[in-house]
Amino acid sequence: MELTPTDSAIPTHLAEVGAWFAPGYAPVLDFHGWRVAMLRRGEATDPARFHRVERHRETNEVFILTAGRADLILMDGDAEPGDAHVVPMTQNVAYNVGQAVWHHVVMDEAAHIVLVERTDTSAANSDYAELGAERVREISDRFRR
Repeated sequence: MELTPTDSAIPTHLAEVGAWFAPGYAPVLDFHGWRVAMLRRGEATDPARFHRVERHRETNEVFILTAGRADLILMDGDAEPGDAHVVPMTQNVAYNVGQAVWHHVVMDEAAHIVLVERTDTSAANSDYAELGAERVREISDRFRR
């Protein structure tokens, strides 16, 4: 975590500061059972590498795009992902993805997303579904370019 000199001067009993500037996902703050994380474009969120979706069985997940462009992929379905909806995200709008909803996000290189989810969200209480090549193509064709 990189902090500016101004951020590091804040007394820790007044505020906790979290930041993330590298590619990928990183939790930056945990409080009362909730986690704030930050996401930058990495291999998993590169539109050219899209191939799977996930769902969290025990929590919602909030996505807030703060910079760049990103598409949120939401899919109906219970045991298996169903119909896909590709949502071009708007900056500074909160998207609350419901518990057990299949989803993924793809982003451009300038994108930055703030995530809020339960602290105990992990692979143990999440499911992942690999999508076939034809399905990936059909969904990818709807990504914002």
